[in-house]
Amino acid sequence: MRMFELLRRPRAELDAPVWLSRATMILVVLVAAVAPLVSAPYVNFDRSMVLVYIVVGLGLNLLTGNTGQISLGHGFFFALGAYLSAVLVENHGVPYLLLIPIAFAVGYVVGYLFGLPALRLHGLRLALATLGLALVTPAVIKRFEHVTDGQAGINIFGAEAPEFTGLARDQWVYYLCLVVALVAYLVVRRLATGRIGRSLIAIRDYEAVATTLGVPATRTKTTIFAFSAALAGVGGVLYSFVVQYVGPEAFGLPLAIAFITMIVVGGLGTVPGVVFGAFFVVYVPQWTADINQSAAGITYGVALILFIFVLPYGVISLVRQGFGPVVARIPGRRRGGPAAAGAARSSTPGGGRGDAAEREVDESAATQLRML
Repeated sequence: MRMFELLRRPRAELDAPVWLSRATMILVVLVAAVAPLVSAPYVNFDRSMVLVYIVVGLGLNLLTGNTGQISLGHGFFFALGAYLSAVLVENHGVPYLLLIPIAFAVGYVVGYLFGLPALRLHGLRLALATLGLALVTPAVIKRFEHVTDGQAGINIFGAEAPEFTGLARDQWVYYLCLVVALVAYLVVRRLATGRIGRSLIAIRDYEAVATTLGVPATRTKTTIFAFSAALAGVGGVLYSFVVQYVGPEAFGLPLAIAFITMIVVGGLGTVPGVVFGAFFVVYVPQWTADINQSAAGITYGVALILFIFVLPYGVISLVRQGFGPVVARIPGRRRGGPAAAGAARSSTPGGGRGDAAEREVDESAATQLRML
């Protein structure tokens, strides 16, 4: 029982020195940049899919984890980006690099228009409204057969590597996904940790109080919904580059469940947690399929149940639990200055204020769990 209690306890964010944070980020980017040059094409395919899921998960986690709005319909915006890519490249000859800003703009507008009425709903009603969007996505694709080619789908032959790069197609597409994922990560990280992020948490936990203090709750939620939909659209474009085919069966309810599983497994409301969740939804179903083909279909359901009941704060809580005491003792200037360093030390076991810090995190995280 003691072990389960430890797993269910929230953990404060790692307060690493600035030099360590930057060195870690540079090391991760360097490893990610070198990896496709020494890997087989099928390995680059899987890693590219991880990056695609990261782009989508960043927006969805900002919406669900930070703002408290549950969306099961982001597969629709993902499909929108994928089919925009397929139709514009194959039928109209649009340069494939232009598809990323086009998909972002279209996804933002469509997400904003959908979010205006939908985000007046809360909790279960909002989840059901967006679930309906996920359920009708394959039917809508088949209905507009003259544009989407219906059940047959569309093959995509664009996104070839420029000759001067000397790269194979799988390597070039991987680098496209990596650049977009890095930009999305930095933008979402900035939004989640700055003044906007504090406003989102205030709306999530105490919307009436936040509105009283001058936070435009409805407009903010609609804007964040539109932004997350735009990232899902960009993810759809990258997906079409990686897979080179789009068909209606790829954008049904299982995709919506995969997106939700990703942010729950990684950790709701945590930007780095999205990375862990993306690796989970790409690789774990493959491993279970190798054991038993029928087991792959229940992976997401079992994962959701286990993480909600056993590890409700996601994989990121294990990382913080394991590295927190070590990182707190590493010397160096913290982003918040000496006060932040002292707070980090006090939040570790034996630091004097650890219980208070954990209670503060627990109050915030408990609100996230109530959404599930």
